Amino acid sequence: MDEHAPPTWWQEHHAFLLECAEEGEVDAGPPFSAQLLDLLTDVERTFAVTGADTPPWPDPHLGPDGQDLPVREEEYSRCLDPAKHRILAARAEAWAQVLVAKGWAEREEIADGAALTWLTDPLVTTHRATVLRPHRPGAQPLLLARTAPEEAPGSVDLTSGDAVLHSVVVGLGDPPLAVETVPDCGCEACDTGSRDLLQQLDQAILSIVDGSYEVEISPRGRSDRSSFGASAGAGVDQPEANAVLSADPWAEGWLPRPMDPMLDPEDAAWAEEMLREPWPSRLLDAVIWALPIPLARRLDALRPGRAGTVTSRAYIALAEEPVTVPLDALENPPPGFRRLHRSTVLVGADLEDARARLFRWDLHRRAGLGVSASHTPLREGTEVHLRIGAGPLQVTAPCRVLRVIDEPDRAGFAYGTLPGHPEAGIEQFLLTRSRTGLVRLHLDAVSRPATWYARLGAPAARLVQSLVTRRYLRALI
Repeated sequence: MDEHAPPTWWQEHHAFLLECAEEGEVDAGPPFSAQLLDLLTDVERTFAVTGADTPPWPDPHLGPDGQDLPVREEEYSRCLDPAKHRILAARAEAWAQVLVAKGWAEREEIADGAALTWLTDPLVTTHRATVLRPHRPGAQPLLLARTAPEEAPGSVDLTSGDAVLHSVVVGLGDPPLAVETVPDCGCEACDTGSRDLLQQLDQAILSIVDGSYEVEISPRGRSDRSSFGASAGAGVDQPEANAVLSADPWAEGWLPRPMDPMLDPEDAAWAEEMLREPWPSRLLDAVIWALPIPLARRLDALRPGRAGTVTSRAYIALAEEPVTVPLDALENPPPGFRRLHRSTVLVGADLEDARARLFRWDLHRRAGLGVSASHTPLREGTEVHLRIGAGPLQVTAPCRVLRVIDEPDRAGFAYGTLPGHPEAGIEQFLLTRSRTGLVRLHLDAVSRPATWYARLGAPAARLVQSLVTRRYLRALI
């Protein structure tokens, strides 16, 4: 490794863990072991060879003085240099070579990704795949699948269903369950630079090899946790899938890192909060979700007792409009509402800086949403229109800030949906700081479809919500 190169994500993370250990902070976990550091160093050295022809790139939305640059509307649906994402396949190849060279696994190449049988649908097309089968009994296989042939140029326009993106899918087990798809979008609006993508890929692979990852899926939902974070959500589209997968270390004598605890264990009542959509809804979803917004608006206007319409306008004050959900829905979810909780540690974050960015709507903008707000920084009563998508498929979701939390060690806000939002619900974003300075971001939400097209498009809506939530968790890092 080049001693003059800037520190890698894992070197910075290890330094952060050392600092926490010196201050007696136990929530962050212990510093990386010598074995783990040796493994990451080997991957970095090998990547210098496998990634020699795939240059990195900086965060395009970060100015020279560290200021956030605005996202342009046209960035939401394009990637002017799709081939740059081949860097992820180069990184995955470095991992594969190192794990085989250490004698921890044997390698199998699958030329036709369509031949793979997944535990659940990974929701992307896979081509060539590498399966690494560990020699240690009890350890789970690792799958690294590409979503495009290496020679494919990739697509500049990402709005088409046939768009080609150079992503890597990390899978666990046999048959494999998709753990992470990197990148999950690929548009320029969501781009925060190659460093973040490599970190996301490294953490997914490392958690499996380290033995510090477990996932549970059932008709009630899915929960994942590793040493880098934990998440849980209700509702899946394949309720026949029931599985609990736990990774074990690939090396003898290896001590796995402690996993992040689930902060809010799943309540048994959550199982009743979202029923599987009947097959006619799933069939119609493929048609309805593709309709242009103007047509959806006209069709919605014909429905008696409609709950709202799709909007695509700039911010317009709705001061007299009530929110479309009970104000205590987050604490006491009404029947039929889905509940969601996510949390992550913001490594090395400063609470005051994160607070300022959260109140300036930076979290939403860097998650790929357009923001038109009546007040910036936000305050109680602020109305905001959040835009997702582009062109005729753009949807605007109006919300009102219901409460603001602004305390020495806690900062955040909650907003509720207004008429015109395709969903009805409340979402809360909360930053907390422990006594030793560890900063966490917590996301809590309850929601249900508010319009007929939202109900018919519930599976796609859940995918969009999951995608945006993952971006939220990375937006302030």
